[in-house]
Amino acid sequence: MADIKDNTQDAVNGVRRNAADLGSVAGEKAGELASKAQAKAGDLAAVAGEKAGDLAAKAGDKAGELAHKAGDKAGVIVSLAGDKAGELAGKAGELADRAKTNMPPEVKDTADKVVAQAKNRPWVTAGVVAGVLLLWRIARRKKTS
Repeated sequence: MADIKDNTQDAVNGVRRNAADLGSVAGEKAGELASKAQAKAGDLAAVAGEKAGDLAAKAGDKAGELAHKAGDKAGVIVSLAGDKAGELAGKAGELADRAKTNMPPEVKDTADKVVAQAKNRPWVTAGVVAGVLLLWRIARRKKTS
């Protein structure tokens, strides 16, 4: 019986030694894999950083181009709006002159003051004319409906 017990004890000790050896080998392999993974992650992070820098530079360039184009378009729109406002102010002045010739003297003085202010402030005049045109169109639509 002692032989069986000794054999069993030897087998258990052998398994323990093998398990310890396997554990140390597994630890070494895990360490190697972890260091390789860390190196690969560092490489990927460096590549991602370079790509992000390139993308940021391209985005900055595109934003600059778009801002330049928007500035150009805004300048064109402002000049067109100024031209239209001047035309509307001129038309308003002409309409006021025509209306003034048909008015009594008291109303003519008031009209002269309004025309003088309209010539000094073409934007206000353009706004008033646009408002009157909108009201006129609304009134016409209600009549035709």
